[in-house]
Amino acid sequence: MTAAGSDAITTRAASDTGAGPGGGAFLWEAIRGHRRTESASIAAALVWTAAISTYPLLVGRAVDAGLLAHHWHRLGIYVVGIALLGVIQALASGARRRNNGLASRRVEADLRKRFFNRLLGLDVGYHDQVNRGQLLSRVTNDLFQVQAFVASAPALIGNAFAVGTVAVILLVLSPVLGGVALVMIPIVVATSKRYSATVRPALGALQRERGQLAGVVEETISGIKAVKGFGAEGVLTERLGEQADAVRREALEVVRTRATYSPYLNVVPLVELVAINWVGGYLVLHHQMTVGLLLAFNTYLVLLTGPLQSIGWFVVQFQRALVSSRRIASIMQTEAKVTDPPADGTVPLPAGNGAIGFSHVGFSHAGAPRPVLDGFDLDIEGGEVVALVGPTGSGKSTLAALIARLYDPDRGTVTLDGAPLRNLRLAEVRAAVGVVFEDNFLFDGTIADNLRVGREGASDEEMRAAIRVARAEEIVDALPDGLHTPIGEQGHALSGGQRQRIALARAILAAPRVLVLDDATSAVDAAKEREILDGLRSLMGDRTIVVISHRAATIALADRVVLVDGGRVVADGTHQGLLRSSRRYRQVLGLVPAGVTHAAPADGAGRATAYRRDGSEDEERSA
Repeated sequence: MTAAGSDAITTRAASDTGAGPGGGAFLWEAIRGHRRTESASIAAALVWTAAISTYPLLVGRAVDAGLLAHHWHRLGIYVVGIALLGVIQALASGARRRNNGLASRRVEADLRKRFFNRLLGLDVGYHDQVNRGQLLSRVTNDLFQVQAFVASAPALIGNAFAVGTVAVILLVLSPVLGGVALVMIPIVVATSKRYSATVRPALGALQRERGQLAGVVEETISGIKAVKGFGAEGVLTERLGEQADAVRREALEVVRTRATYSPYLNVVPLVELVAINWVGGYLVLHHQMTVGLLLAFNTYLVLLTGPLQSIGWFVVQFQRALVSSRRIASIMQTEAKVTDPPADGTVPLPAGNGAIGFSHVGFSHAGAPRPVLDGFDLDIEGGEVVALVGPTGSGKSTLAALIARLYDPDRGTVTLDGAPLRNLRLAEVRAAVGVVFEDNFLFDGTIADNLRVGREGASDEEMRAAIRVARAEEIVDALPDGLHTPIGEQGHALSGGQRQRIALARAILAAPRVLVLDDATSAVDAAKEREILDGLRSLMGDRTIVVISHRAATIALADRVVLVDGGRVVADGTHQGLLRSSRRYRQVLGLVPAGVTHAAPADGAGRATAYRRDGSEDEERSA
């Protein structure tokens, strides 16, 4: 395995588990960009805290100086003051909710866009290794957990401030009773700390299993035809059931942890309430404390109970956000293997018509036991139509990906019009090279939407011209709204051959100087394929076309045929020339069946050559 492959697998393992540094730093970085709105929310939370921390004192004074003193005027003043504090508290609460709602949703939207851009920036090699369900889990569930924490952060700060403020007030009002009341704070803090350490790994495992479940669902839906075709519903149902059970087990572990620690967080305030009223009642009976002050203490204790009990919830939410932030950060901090060159190493794309060069190229896929390409050398002149032929696994599709710089070779150099691809900006390479794969992907939308992926802003006339070359006019004309007809997710409203022709039209519309067709017409009949290739010749002019195919009729249309086997070029020539000279070429095309001789197509002289079982020439005879 190559070092790059090992790195990719390591990255995948880390991202699947949510391991890796940077969770807290990443969370702070996400919030910092919206600190003005978040600060306004925190300020409102502090005003709210100040209001609720003041009104118990007014309640106590209303009882002592107003009610028990039978002073109606003073009672009215304190009641009005309590009402005003209630208005301030309500307004501050609304401002806090509004601002932290704005901040949290902006953080979520910003992270979602950054995360999606990071996914698009990562190379194909990374996406070959990563679990798509884990990616979906990150862009949905993990981002929601971060948003939920950001939304709750001002309330957490307000509650912490309330606890500190009330603690000081209680100690000032009565050091004895205040000390009794505050005994619960270190108990709650210690319990919450232990709770945090216990629940964190359980939350990480839960997030991971949810990602795996999303992967099973995504894979099943993507392969629904295969599932139906093989009657595999039972197998997939069992697999999803197993994964759902895994999610349930991890979720129950979180529930068990919460159930273990929640009673501690709930019972401490009740014990404190009993202690406060016991000690406070004694002080009142011995004239060391007023009834109003005892009432204020009880009110403050109620105010403390909510924030302290909410600590457990905040601990869980913070741990969820921390785990999610680490999982997101593991993707955001992943370095792409295929990137733009440094500024001092960048060269402009030279003028040319698509000459391609491979020099001593070696390439291995991650985890593969042997290299796909090993010392591969090939030069393709600009304007040539070249067919790449070889047995399955010989590296033809890898060559197509290297030409488009979807991968970089492990060693050696790939050039475009004399410039090494590594020294060209990716945008220039992708604009100059168009690749149409056998498994064409069409997006959910109209045909026009899909064509404009290749060339944004193309007019209907330009799209029609590309469709004519791809011989897809009858497809578009048969649709109710023509170019503007929705074709469904992945183009499922179209047949395989129709999807291939629409994808080919998309590449043609982009007008690249090199067009690579990787079995791009495999679902098209031979006559239509010949029309398409003839149209491409006329359209491309002196541009380069690289055709990867197993069809002899398609290969025969190429100016030049290159036979690839064992990661190297083993034969190079015209179709007819290779039929005569290369037994391996005839084997790849299936022209050397066992036990019988086989005649190749007639050559230009009107003669055909018969071949023995071993592929050697038998005799020439008139065709």
